[in-house]
Amino acid sequence: MLERLPTIWPSSGWTMNRARWRVRILCEDRRTEQFVCRLCKRYDVRVEHVAPAPAGKGSASAWVRLKYATSVRKRRSKNFQANLGLLVVIDGDNVGVEGRLRELAQQLEDAAIDPRGPDEAIAVFVPTWSIETWLAHLTGADGVDEKAPLKLDERYRVLWNEPKAASETIKTAVAGWDDSSTPLPSHRAALAEARRIGLMQG
Repeated sequence: MLERLPTIWPSSGWTMNRARWRVRILCEDRRTEQFVCRLCKRYDVRVEHVAPAPAGKGSASAWVRLKYATSVRKRRSKNFQANLGLLVVIDGDNVGVEGRLRELAQQLEDAAIDPRGPDEAIAVFVPTWSIETWLAHLTGADGVDEKAPLKLDERYRVLWNEPKAASETIKTAVAGWDDSSTPLPSHRAALAEARRIGLMQG
């Protein structure tokens, strides 16, 4: 009789009860894209499509808002597919998390689309002021808060002003992503949103 070999699951942590998440991403820029794609890789979430705002063609946040309703409708048209999520990342700027969520909700209302459900697989991250605020904080930089933009601040630009530096910064930031003691309100809000699409453990 042949000996039955044990089942070996991938090192990513799959089990028979854990189907792999897949996401489509709507975001403002390439740096944000790089961060969230690396975050997806950390949690073994497969990125199916990324739509960053076109560079140099007006407000990136306005572009994300414009595309939001269509993206939600497309996601809902595939509700029969398990573990398929939509991740929307839009800078908070001087509006903040609640302001951006209201704007996005208005986009759905204007398009006669039902509001986002409390457990729906549609996550919204609102880094405030911008993704650079999160990157600085998650790499341990001092003096980071959400009171003013720091993208062009000379104290922090070294973290992303060169491609190699930006890559290392994003790598370190992703490693620190799940810090529930974060003092940044927009990061805390994102950690809660992340559970909708498999970007947090537990």
